[in-house]
Amino acid sequence: MGTTKLTRKEILAEDPVHQAMIQIIDLFREQGKTIGILAASVVLIGLGIYFLLQYLDSREAQAQQQLARGIEFYHAEIDTNALDDPYGKGAFPIFRNEAAKYQAASREFQLIISRSGYSKVAVIARYYLGLVQLRQGQTKEALQSLESVSNNSKDRTVAYLARKVLAKHHVDTGNYRGAQELLEGMIRDPQCELSKEDLSIELSRVLVAEGKRDQALKVLRDAQSQTSGSMLQSQVIQELSKLLSSPAGRLEPSAARP
Repeated sequence: MGTTKLTRKEILAEDPVHQAMIQIIDLFREQGKTIGILAASVVLIGLGIYFLLQYLDSREAQAQQQLARGIEFYHAEIDTNALDDPYGKGAFPIFRNEAAKYQAASREFQLIISRSGYSKVAVIARYYLGLVQLRQGQTKEALQSLESVSNNSKDRTVAYLARKVLAKHHVDTGNYRGAQELLEGMIRDPQCELSKEDLSIELSRVLVAEGKRDQALKVLRDAQSQTSGSMLQSQVIQELSKLLSSPAGRLEPSAARP
């Protein structure tokens, strides 16, 4: 039986990898200019994205530094002998009065919000701006800032802190129903990272203020049963004992200062 000799072309034609390489080479020969332009465009786009990310990282770092400065101003000490430069006497800022302190903090937070839009840093800045506005007596503006943060999903922890401040404001203004709704919502929310024990204590005080002593007792007992072994369990027990020992159940509602 004779053998059939294959030509070199026929042997190579049986190799699919080689055939694909030949087709790619032919494509480059025929469309070399177009492919070159496309390759250059891809490189330019890649460089553009790289430098954009570098620019955004720089802006983010600047915004974080400004946020830290604003928070320092918000918590700064008061000294009537303070200099015009808040850092004139050391590494920590000092202001002559609270008005100057909160004005300086407000400027920092507002600059972050105007430059960073709805970034995570801007959300935190808006939360602190709301606190500053409350201190300055700008209640309407403060509530707008805090409500905006409370509905934001970029930083849930800050959103819950804003709701807690709003609940405290409702208590301070006698809107116990509004405070109750906010506190109950956070206690039920499995994503809420704030202390459920602390929230339960605040809710019990609000319910007492509304004349709902039995509901307040239930809230505390539920909190006690769910915090077995918790460091905060003793606070819940203490609050429960205080309520049980008060015949009229008249406990003053209060909330932790932000």
